[in-house]
Parts: sequence; C-alpha cells; structure tokens
Amino acid sequence: MRHHYLNSVTRRTVDNPAEFADCRDQFFASPLADTILRWCFPDLSRQVVLEQTRAFRGTEDFQFAYVNPMLQRILGETSQGLSISGLDQLPTDRKFLFISNHRCIVTDAALVSLNMLSSGRGTCKVCVGDNLMATPGVSELMLLLNGVVIKRSGARRDVYANARHVAAYLARQIEEQRYSIWLSQSPGRTKDGNDRTDPAIIKMLGLAGARTRTDFERLHIVPVAISYEFEPCAIDKVRETLMRREQGKYHKAAGEDVAQIRDSLVTDKGHVHLAFGEEIRLSGPANGDVVQEVVEKIDTQIWSIYRAWDSNLVAHALLTRGTRDLDAPYAQEFLERIGNQVAELNAMGLPRALAREALLQMYAQPVFNARLAASSST
Repeated sequence: MRHHYLNSVTRRTVDNPAEFADCRDQFFASPLADTILRWCFPDLSRQVVLEQTRAFRGTEDFQFAYVNPMLQRILGETSQGLSISGLDQLPTDRKFLFISNHRCIVTDAALVSLNMLSSGRGTCKVCVGDNLMATPGVSELMLLLNGVVIKRSGARRDVYANARHVAAYLARQIEEQRYSIWLSQSPGRTKDGNDRTDPAIIKMLGLAGARTRTDFERLHIVPVAISYEFEPCAIDKVRETLMRREQGKYHKAAGEDVAQIRDSLVTDKGHVHLAFGEEIRLSGPANGDVVQEVVEKIDTQIWSIYRAWDSNLVAHALLTRGTRDLDAPYAQEFLERIGNQVAELNAMGLPRALAREALLQMYAQPVFNARLAASSST
C-alpha cells in the first residue's frame, strides 16, 4: 500500500484517528475555540462539545457533525442565504482539484468541502499556507478542516522540497480517489477584488509530474468562484492594500489572523454564491506554455461564473459613470456602507479619497473581469 501521510512537522495533515484526536484536543484547549463556541453553540459548554466529538474517528465525522451545523448557523445569522451552481453537473465517479478564488480565511474552503460532503461526494483536503500554522487554535482549526500545510517561508531549498512532497501527495489523493482537493488560486486572499491565478501555484502542482498536459488533466482541475455580496473583512483588506502601496510591505500584528477569522464569521455577508465550473481541458499547441494555458483557463472560468451582486454593479457604475440608478434605495444603502467603512479607514490614518477608491475597486473588479472574459470568448 502506498504511503498517504504527510507526517513531518512542516508538512502536516490529519490522516489517521490518533492525529485527529490530538488535533481536536489541542483546538478545544485554545482561546479561539472558546470564541467560536460562545457564538455558535451558546447553550453548550466546551467540555460538552469535546465529549460529543470523542466518538469521531476523523475530520469527515467532525466536519459533518460539528463544522456543518456551525457553518449553517453562521450563514443563517450573517447572510441572506447561500446559492450553489454547477455542483450537480460534476461526475460522481472521480475526485477533483478545485482551484478557487479566495476571499475568506475559513468560509471559502468550508463551503466547498461541506457541500461536497453533503452531496455524497466526500469532503476535501484543504491546502493552507504555513503562515496560518503559527497561531494556536488557528493551526488546529485548519487541520480539522482537513488542511494540508504548504510551506511558504524559510530556506528556498526547504520550500521547494515541501512543494514537491505536497504536489505528489495531492496527486495521489485524486488518483486513488481518496479526497478531492481545495486550493486557493493565489497564496493568500484577494485583497483588491482581482481574482487571478498565480502561475507559481500551477508550477507547484506540476512537480508531481513533468508538467505535461496529461499530468495536469489527471488532476481533474475544476475552477470555483465564491462571491459575497458584502466583502468579508473589507476594511482589513483595504488597509493592507493601501499600506503595501505606501510602504512596499505589510507586517501582520500578533493575533491579526484570529481577529479576522472572528470578524469574517460574525459580520454581514449579504447573499453568498458558490459556483463550480467545468473540468478544464487543455488543447494548446504542443510547444506552448502549459502552465500559462492552465492559468488562463482557470481565470477565464472564475471570472465568468462569479456571481456579481448589486453591490458589485453599483461600485462598477460609480467608477465608470455607468447608467445604473444610483438614487435607488439599494445603491444608497450600499454607499452608506462604503461611507462608514471609509470613515473607519480614515480614523486609522488613511486618506478618505484613496480608501473610498480602493473599496469601490474591490467591489467593481469582478465586473471588469467578467466583461474581459466575455470579450475574450467571442
């Protein structure tokens, strides 16, 4: 039998009952668990929930019985509902590599994994950067969501060795039909609304083979687009974008990831749509750049299937002087939301005009991208 586990400290995933039990106990001992439990399960003590999970054998049991109800409550109280497209069109006789846009630290991957699980297709392995593994509670939560850690920091040789190991591991999960995979199209969340696939991500996947078209098609790559009517952690994203623009870099404060996970779970999301695309097929010239072909096909699908909400359309109209009625009640409510966020960013020392432009651009960019995808297909 082939070896499935990534059992080094820097290449960890939860793949057996003993690892699951250890990870579960560490998570419930963390302050983050208290925060989540108080909000999602206010009538249950941490000890009661811990006892309920002791019968679980692994992450799939944990997700179905614990994470799924938690996510349903989050969506019920902070959104206008979830809609899904494309999932019922996916064959049930194979596993997939879902390459997804990324807007929310936890919810994006959880939505894909749990809806795959609920549809009878099994849960997903979720690729996460090692930057999330430095915070107690966050690291265990990522692993309980079936995380596979990708090393992004450290010596270049170590990062490359980890990438090869992870690429081979992910390819085996799909080939042996153990798990589908969720992977963000870029190393972190999109901060400016411009969902683009980082070629380095595709190059990493190619390390499992020789980067031929056959190697990539064996991964059964399916693009996924998740769209929120109201951008999760919009203020944090714009603040980071503007500070990077001004200073050339951005250093996260201690506890920032935990705070943003909490905020993204409890704040208003409006409508949410999860769109599964079609498995990509490669048909470029024999001497063409295969990696670039994969990148372009993923981006085109994500831009095309992204559900643009009225918030996106209003922002686009403002930036392009479009014909949309900006005096309509929805437009006025959205502009009031933007105004409140601009005020918060200004209180942090950021210029009002730049903050407003960045917020509107973040909402409008998916509309620009959708129109670019439509024009390129004609």
